[in-house]
Amino acid sequence: MISVILIPVLLFIAITAGFAAMANKALNDAVQQSQSQAEQQQQNEPKVTYITMKDRPSYQETYQYVNDKYEQYSQEALTDLQGFMDKYRIPISDDGGKYVTDFIAVLGKYSSNLKLIGDTIGIDANEMDDVIASYKTDTDTVEAHFKKGEPLEVQITLKGTNGDTYTVDGQNSVELKPLWADLEPKIAAAANTMGSNYKESAQKIVELAGLQINWDFKAGMQYCTKSSSNNPDMQALEDKETFAYYCPVTPNVIYANTDANGWDTDYAPAAAIRHELAHHAIHMYCGTIQPPVVVQDGVNRFEGVTNSYAIKYLGADANWLKQSAQYAAQNHHEQYLMNDFTDKAAEAIHRGECEAIK
Repeated sequence: MISVILIPVLLFIAITAGFAAMANKALNDAVQQSQSQAEQQQQNEPKVTYITMKDRPSYQETYQYVNDKYEQYSQEALTDLQGFMDKYRIPISDDGGKYVTDFIAVLGKYSSNLKLIGDTIGIDANEMDDVIASYKTDTDTVEAHFKKGEPLEVQITLKGTNGDTYTVDGQNSVELKPLWADLEPKIAAAANTMGSNYKESAQKIVELAGLQINWDFKAGMQYCTKSSSNNPDMQALEDKETFAYYCPVTPNVIYANTDANGWDTDYAPAAAIRHELAHHAIHMYCGTIQPPVVVQDGVNRFEGVTNSYAIKYLGADANWLKQSAQYAAQNHHEQYLMNDFTDKAAEAIHRGECEAIK
C-alpha cells in the first residue's frame, strides 16, 4: 500500500532583525496549520491501493466459466471429432474442420489470456471488473456465432512452441446441416421408389437423411462389433442374415450387405434402411443407440424400440418390419419384436427423454 501526502511549507524570511521574532512565530504557526490541514486531508481522502486482477471477486468465477467452455468443446472434439461436428451440425468438410479449429482456438486464447492477466496490477476496481466481465461476454458471443455457423468475428494469431503460427481471421462461416428433427418428416414422406430400383431408392433415402451408404459390408467392423447377449433368443444376427447395420462411431454411414436377400424387393427402402436410420435418430437424440429407456425388466430391447421408432417417425412399412421381426424371432433373434413397451420407449426418445421409463 502506498499513501501519498502533500504538506505545504510556508517560509517567511525576515529581512530585518526587528522582524525576526515575528517571522519565527509566523513560520511555526504556518507549519502547525499546514500539518493540521494535511492530517485532516489524509483522514477525508481514500487511500490509493494497488490490487491484482485475481484479487477481484469476479475473477475466479469468470476464469472458471471461460476455461470450462474451452475444456468442454476441445475435449468433445478431441474425443470424437465427427460426432462433435454432427452434434453441432457442422459440415464434414475442410471448411467445416477449419471452422471448428478456429472456434476452439479462440476459446483457448480467451482462457489463456484471462489466466495471464491474473497478476496484472491496477488501481480502478470498476475498470478491472469490466475487463474481467468482457471475457465472459466475448466467450458467450463467439459461442453464439459458432452455434449458428456465423463468422466468429475474432482475429487472433497463435504461435506454437516450434514457431509455427495459426491465424484465425474470424470471417469464415459454414452452412449448418439441418436439424435431425427437421429431416425426419422428409424421410417419412419419401417414396420407396425414388430410384430406378429398390437398391438405388434405399440409397437416395439415406442421402435425404444427410448420410451415405457404404457398400463394403465389413468396412465398419474395424470400429464396431456385433451386440451380444447371454439370452439364447437375443443373439446377434449372422453376417448372412444382416441386411445392413449402423455403427455409432461412424454416424454418417450405413453399411449395407448386398449379399443378403431382399435388396431386390420393397423391403430395402421401405423397412430395412429406415430401421438403420432409426438407429441414427436415437443416437442423435440420446447420444447412444442403447439409452436406458430401451431396457424392459432388465432386457435390452433397443432393436425392437428402433423398429417402433422407424414405423412411427420415419415412414417404415409396419407390415414389412413386423414380418421381418417375427421371422427373426423364429431363428432365436427375439430382440426385433415390438410391443407397447417399444412403442412407448420410441415416443419417449422422440421427446428427448432417454432415461428409463418409470
